[in-house]
Amino acid sequence: MLKIQNEEIVGVLGDKCDVGNDINKGSVELYSELQKDLSKLVLSEMQKDNRDNNVVLNSIRLQAELQEKKIMLGKGISRGAGKIAKHYIYERDKQIAALKERGVTPAEIAKEFGVSIFSVNLALDREELGLSEELRELPPTIISETIGLPKESRMLIIKEAADKKLTRREVREMCVAAKNVMRNG
Repeated sequence: MLKIQNEEIVGVLGDKCDVGNDINKGSVELYSELQKDLSKLVLSEMQKDNRDNNVVLNSIRLQAELQEKKIMLGKGISRGAGKIAKHYIYERDKQIAALKERGVTPAEIAKEFGVSIFSVNLALDREELGLSEELRELPPTIISETIGLPKESRMLIIKEAADKKLTRREVREMCVAAKNVMRNG
């Protein structure tokens, strides 16, 4: 199979895959075609009186996996460790904050970075906290758990999370307890 020439692949796939120039684009197009074929399979199987539910479920599962791969290819993210490097997120946060200072709307920023407006708001929040390098080692999800608390309380919880290597769940429990104290006076 490894001895197949590029011309043979292009011959079979036609203009759907230009393997010589951009493999990511070609892969996305190939995955799209596979998704269409799986959709046709689901439709034809659903129309049968004695349909096989496993075929339908497996087809849908494969479609979802293909979509995930397309998204990862489109964003240029490798699946290696399955996570985005924290330093990348914090660098992006700085870029987002700079665009916001120049008057760019969160919607425009979201479109430029290919993220949701909610993600833009989280990035702006993290940047506004002014975290030290030590605290930037924490996953951004832990920091977002503290939203809704005063800045001083947030910083105390974030520092404790870093010192004690707390999980997101433990941080959430601390935040809920702090919010309950605030509500009850």
